[in-house]
Amino acid sequence: MGGKIRIHDLNIGTKLKLIRNKRSSWGWELLKGDIVKLIEIQEQPVKLKVLDNSAREWHLDSHDIELLDN
Repeated sequence: MGGKIRIHDLNIGTKLKLIRNKRSSWGWELLKGDIVKLIEIQEQPVKLKVLDNSAREWHLDSHDIELLDN
């Protein structure tokens, strides 16, 4: 498996960084570089449920985020 981390290996509460802007149908916006917190990993297709800094829930694709450097 090497050093690559799989999405399903992430822990709830992991902080993730957006790599592209996202807009919701409610008009909310996440900007590239914003930090979100993982609250659930959903299957088929894989979606990440996250919270933004305003405690709003978002559903993101794995290609929308990257892990923060520790």
